[in-house]
Amino acid sequence: MAYLVPGAAKMLAPILAVFLLASPCWAAGIGNMPEIPTLRAQELLLRSQPRQVRPVERLSLALGAAQAAFPGMVVGNRRDIEIYSAAVDQVVRTLRDGGYATRDVSGGGGAFRLVVDRQGRNLLDPAETSSILLASTVRLRGLRARTTEAGIGVPYVFCYFQGSPFLKTQPGISRAGISVPVTALLVFDKGEARLSFINRLNENRAEVDGQKRPLAADFSAAIAQTLSRTPNRPFDIPGLLFTRHFLPNAGLFQFQLYDPNRIPVILVHGLFSRPEAWTQVLNGLMADPQVRKRYQFWFFFYPTGLPIWQSSMLLRRDLDRYHAELEKNGHQPNLHRIILVGHSMGGLISSLTVREPGKSFWASLSDKSLEDLNLSPEARSLVKDMVKFRPRKDIARVVYVTTPHRGSPIPHNPVIVQAIRFIQMPRTFSREDRRVLVDAMNEDLAGLFTLPANSIRFLKSGSPVLEAVETLPFARDIPQHSIIGDRGKGDSPDSSDGIVPYWSAHLPTAVSETIIPSDHSAPQNPETTREIRRILLDDVKQ
Repeated sequence: MAYLVPGAAKMLAPILAVFLLASPCWAAGIGNMPEIPTLRAQELLLRSQPRQVRPVERLSLALGAAQAAFPGMVVGNRRDIEIYSAAVDQVVRTLRDGGYATRDVSGGGGAFRLVVDRQGRNLLDPAETSSILLASTVRLRGLRARTTEAGIGVPYVFCYFQGSPFLKTQPGISRAGISVPVTALLVFDKGEARLSFINRLNENRAEVDGQKRPLAADFSAAIAQTLSRTPNRPFDIPGLLFTRHFLPNAGLFQFQLYDPNRIPVILVHGLFSRPEAWTQVLNGLMADPQVRKRYQFWFFFYPTGLPIWQSSMLLRRDLDRYHAELEKNGHQPNLHRIILVGHSMGGLISSLTVREPGKSFWASLSDKSLEDLNLSPEARSLVKDMVKFRPRKDIARVVYVTTPHRGSPIPHNPVIVQAIRFIQMPRTFSREDRRVLVDAMNEDLAGLFTLPANSIRFLKSGSPVLEAVETLPFARDIPQHSIIGDRGKGDSPDSSDGIVPYWSAHLPTAVSETIIPSDHSAPQNPETTREIRRILLDDVKQ
């Protein structure tokens, strides 16, 4: 097996050409030509490539190449950066089979005491990962731009798959696992080569020769790697039609390792959608160092055929679980400053977490007392969780993105009316419990607990359920923001994003309202990212 990294052969072709032109001069000793570090580095790297080279010799040659290219890499010389990156990756690949243990290395590149820093502030142990990827080799499938920063070191992605022992203390790991942007830094001092893997979300600079220097980074590679382990589509027909099947997968999941020093931002996708709909927003936000420093990102996944009150119940339950797991050893202040960002129906789900009970949602649905109904204990508990909610005290701010607070005209379309009958809902209640609930409902809400009691059915403009929700006042002192699309027509308040009219998306109590030139797929619009970034940075100031 050749040890040249993917793309390295193409990258080193011009280097090899220079080397071949220069090497005859060395051989002849013409003019007593001094050794040039860059040419020395590329020579050693090329000698490390053949498959017959022994691992110890390969390590020595790669270390020698990295050492020779290091000074040029530090000052930003492009050729030295390329050689240093390829040499470091050669070292990482060769060490992998040995478990990254400290060792003495001697060969054509020199003699080194190679030490891998496996513990320390903001350092990650490579032996604990499920997979390590050179960031430059990760394809940006699903991303429009690459969010990078220039500096010293070599960007990598540390991948931790679901079930990894490293993640055992994390409360919400999706099937995609967690990918961390990391920078590998190989430094040299008096015969010692020290390799460190720095968590780039927690550290921006490293000290070299007594001077703090910025670290290189590739944040998009970590996002793209996570996406590669998901269906990677912003729209989700199965999650809508086969709600019953996808319900066990619902939950609150982390995009990053939990950090008590960062405020959680929870991204809630909309109808007919998935968390991947937030990919462009997340990639854009990660480009801002202040956002990276102050916030961590989670996402809530739910099958979108569920009625909003049931999805909101699932979100509240998972928030309670996160608190129970993360606050076992003490209060976590930032867990009580959560920011919700909800798109479309995700905004309605978010709004139900910050509404006051007022007269109580149940009283808007039925004239009968819930306690007097002859329900099974399981059904009674479930209904209470769904309709007798209280505003959460851990939510500090909510951002609504093209949210239909008063519904949408689209579900009135006869084709949509027929299509929603194919949505497979979970049979949450027994036949007898469902009969009792239907009998208790006000006449215009009799279908609340009967099939097809799905999300689209209750998103119609004029829906008595949405009207009941709107009567519930918002909790005080929770700032709310609206991002509304007008398709670039500039005709608000008579505008629409094509799905949600302005009159439905407008929230009189919002502390800010921003109209953007977007259709309903606003998370794909850069203006949405800019406005969310502004809101987050303002929150930091406050």
